[in-house]
Amino acid sequence: MWQLATLRRERLVAGVLVGWAVMWFVVMAVHGGGSWHFFVDGATALADLDDTAAGGLHLYAAAPVLQIGPVALLAALPLLAAGPPGALFAVQVLGAAAGLVIVRQIRQVAGRIRPNLDRHDINLRVALAALYLLPVWMYLAVSSAHLDDVLALLGTIAAAQAACARRPVLTGLLLGLAVDAKPWALAFAALLLIAGDRRGRLLGLLTLAATVTVAWLPFLLADPGTMRAVHYTIPNTQLSALRVFGVHDPRTPSWARPAQLLLGLALGVVAVRRGRWAAVPLLAVMARVVLDPGTNRYYVAGIVVGAALWDVAGSRAVLPWWTIGAGVGLFTSRFVPMPDRAHGWLTVAYFAACCGLVLAPRGWTDRAAAAGVRWLPPTLHAHADRLRAALTDALRLEALPGVDAQQRAEIDGGAGTHPGERQQGPAGTDRQQLRAAGQ
Repeated sequence: MWQLATLRRERLVAGVLVGWAVMWFVVMAVHGGGSWHFFVDGATALADLDDTAAGGLHLYAAAPVLQIGPVALLAALPLLAAGPPGALFAVQVLGAAAGLVIVRQIRQVAGRIRPNLDRHDINLRVALAALYLLPVWMYLAVSSAHLDDVLALLGTIAAAQAACARRPVLTGLLLGLAVDAKPWALAFAALLLIAGDRRGRLLGLLTLAATVTVAWLPFLLADPGTMRAVHYTIPNTQLSALRVFGVHDPRTPSWARPAQLLLGLALGVVAVRRGRWAAVPLLAVMARVVLDPGTNRYYVAGIVVGAALWDVAGSRAVLPWWTIGAGVGLFTSRFVPMPDRAHGWLTVAYFAACCGLVLAPRGWTDRAAAAGVRWLPPTLHAHADRLRAALTDALRLEALPGVDAQQRAEIDGGAGTHPGERQQGPAGTDRQQLRAAGQ
């Protein structure tokens, strides 16, 4: 009986999230597709093999402004057959669907690495995180139509899923494809550290290197001018975190791109060594954003995806504070009038919090989560408690026949248990035995 009730609840929640995604799709589709023209131009030029000056393998040498990987351009190419309106609509629908796939992938990762959480607990965490993730994702996939970032983030979360399943070759392949869609995704390579033993990690690294080489080497061999795309610069906006650090170069500093990669990899390695590998995507994206002169709103999509993975699969807090912080502090704030410099400070503050997540002593973050978010004002804290209670009730199992109230409380509780611990009932029975009593 309880299995059927749980399935119904899961379908209801899934339907609500799909409806939430559709609503934001419609909102973002109005005047959407702002960056799609880059993919149309790039894919068209890539397919023009007869143009030995600006087409085919000479694409990046002739148009370094196309900071888009060949995999993303190849993915866009068949969509062009639908004509301009049809191609845009198709990429928006596919990008929106990719967001829902990412939500499902995050749930699967949590189900694998959080044995202390039952389906109810995981579904609650996923639903809460998705409420904040999906609007930002729709801005990326629908309003901006940045297919390269969509593919890079989709491949990265799939790689995280393969890594926790200890499939190093698949992990390396997926990470390589992510890099082939968007080069900055190379900072996610720290995920290989959890993909297997030393031999497995080496195989994964070789697979990653081979996948990247196959995609990019033909362009470098055909036209050495392709390297110009590596050194392409963008304006250093007044909203960037670089301005907070005192970097006032008008365009991208020469050290910025290597520093982004090295910082992202270093933070990822530290996170893995401290047992917080689920924070690797969040840290890698933040390393890029905090040192980037550009401040496009769609950058935040990568942050909320990484934050959602950590909130669901890593954090002990039920409410997705990292996803909320990114969604509100870094995305919603961009639509609120405030001094330009304030946005840079918000980025730096969030990055500092991420560094604290990695560098904090073992157990400190768990104790902080267990104690609650007491730094919130009492009124907001009360609202957060009521929201959590309401959503918990919405996802709660139906009453189990043959199980008394005290046992049912044991079944629904235990969200804060550490991995490997068994949730005990009043007489030492575990959760599975309590559920069996209801059958």
